[in-house]
Amino acid sequence: MQTPEFTRPIGVESLGDGATRRTTIQASGEECAALARRFGIAAVESLEAGVALTRRGRQVRAVFDLACRVVQTCVVTLEPLPSSLEESFSLVFDPDVRRSGEFDELPGVFDDDPPEPLRDETIDAGETAAGLVGLILDPWPRKPGAEVDPRYTAGGGLAPSPFAALETLRRRD
Repeated sequence: MQTPEFTRPIGVESLGDGATRRTTIQASGEECAALARRFGIAAVESLEAGVALTRRGRQVRAVFDLACRVVQTCVVTLEPLPSSLEESFSLVFDPDVRRSGEFDELPGVFDDDPPEPLRDETIDAGETAAGLVGLILDPWPRKPGAEVDPRYTAGGGLAPSPFAALETLRRRD
């Protein structure tokens, strides 16, 4: 298994039922550079997240308030495209989630998406935050107003007119 670029394990074994623990995590410059390589983007300038962990029975709800500054490359102009990402996410961690992803329904605990596995009463807030950044990155970043010239094909040359084939047929008659 690969070591995460940004890891901040938080133990929840001492978190009592109904109790909430709050913390803030921040990626270092080295971690930001490693995350940029992971995401295949020009740069991760900063990554910070406020994390609130609340236990209900065996499950732990994690609320992430994420703030991240990245630089991607415009898919049209190939110029650097800086952007700020700010999102809030809520995930539930459960020790009963099996490695296969299967879990036993626990009605009335948290009514969200299926829970994530909680291993060794520890949540890696850094890796979770990094994964969330990967989900919210624009897969096709485009500068405002940048448009592809419709005359060009994926191969890089001028595309033939859509009427060129009709002109050929007309000449045959």
